[in-house]
Amino acid sequence: MKNLYLSVLYGFAAMLSLNSTHAAEAKADEHSHEEGAAGHAEEEHADHDHEAEDEHQHTHAESGQPVQLKLDAKAIHSLDMRFEKAGAASDEANQTIHGQMVIPPHAVETYALPSPGRVTFHVKSAQNVHKGDLLYTLASPDIVEMQGNVAMARAALDRATAELDALQQRRTRLEQIGTQNSELNTSISFKQAEVNSLSTALTSATDKLGIATAGGELKDRILQIQAARDGSVQSIDLNQGAWGEQGKAALLMTNAGELEFAATVYGSVPMQRQKARLALGNGKNTEMLDGTLRVADQIDPATGSRAVYFAPSRLPATAYAGQPARLDLYSRDADAHDYISVPNSAVVKVGVDDVVFLKTGDDTFTMMKVETLPSRLGKTPVRGIEPGQTIVTKGGYELKYILPAAGGAPAKAAGHFHADGKFHDGKD
Repeated sequence: MKNLYLSVLYGFAAMLSLNSTHAAEAKADEHSHEEGAAGHAEEEHADHDHEAEDEHQHTHAESGQPVQLKLDAKAIHSLDMRFEKAGAASDEANQTIHGQMVIPPHAVETYALPSPGRVTFHVKSAQNVHKGDLLYTLASPDIVEMQGNVAMARAALDRATAELDALQQRRTRLEQIGTQNSELNTSISFKQAEVNSLSTALTSATDKLGIATAGGELKDRILQIQAARDGSVQSIDLNQGAWGEQGKAALLMTNAGELEFAATVYGSVPMQRQKARLALGNGKNTEMLDGTLRVADQIDPATGSRAVYFAPSRLPATAYAGQPARLDLYSRDADAHDYISVPNSAVVKVGVDDVVFLKTGDDTFTMMKVETLPSRLGKTPVRGIEPGQTIVTKGGYELKYILPAAGGAPAKAAGHFHADGKFHDGKD
């Protein structure tokens, strides 16, 4: 990629040199022709040639006219260009914080072994899963024993219940013929107490088994653990087929939809702002996302810094943990109410002018001359572009090398270049 990038730049330089030479020769030939026809004096010829050379140095940027340029898809890819939509002009971003997207602790779920046993995993690290998908199975002797205890408690309760029922039916028949049996009544009372005790024992055994199998389903004495919700497997903490004790973490699951921005700032940096927006890459484009800003009150005494978090209201599908991101903090500024703050990298110097390149099509770009205010903490307020326009935040420095001279072709036919660095006049 580095060699390709250098090849493109060398192509730019060669193109510029060739264009400048051809333009100078054309102007010299034109001047010589006019001099022979009109019979100008030698000193007038010298003055005219100097003016022509000065005119060649001016670009369309200096005239304030938009200039349209064209690149093919390969050139855009080789230059690794990046784009971002311009925000509203009502606020000025006066502070920029760089950090990365992280998984907050509340979005991490630990799947621990409910009982000791041997684990068989059915997923891999970094695998996306859906709610109900099988994560792992657990073969646990303790669970098998608990199943046996439940079965025995249920059998004992069923037996005692049947015996109590038989005794009650016998007492009913005796009462029908007017006979009382005090010994039978005593037996019924004892049996009723036994049924109650066995019922309690069954409930206890069932509860123990339920706790040991929570989050899973027993099939043929093997516990199957399913995903409680959609997410991604962050890590697997046991080897396949290994034995694990109760409470041992088997795997970690994360909810990718709950990523948030995290960074640190110096404790002395004021953080009371009206609004913050997150600049997050989505392919070649950068999206500006609203959300909730959180700032730690505590300052780390060792580093003199404090943590800053931002939870976006939505996330692009391409967002991932560890992705670099930028947080823009805004405050009202009466002197800059009609300026739009853009990243410093979007402002390019062309001659003595500041310009911003706009992406106006899949392969077309327009250069706009802008007025700027002093940049502050990574942002430059500019006037001359509209909110919502797509600006070039990386690649503008290379685009300026294919700008035509002011006396050259019209802006709409300025030209284009390909990934091999060759320049072509006009359209394809």
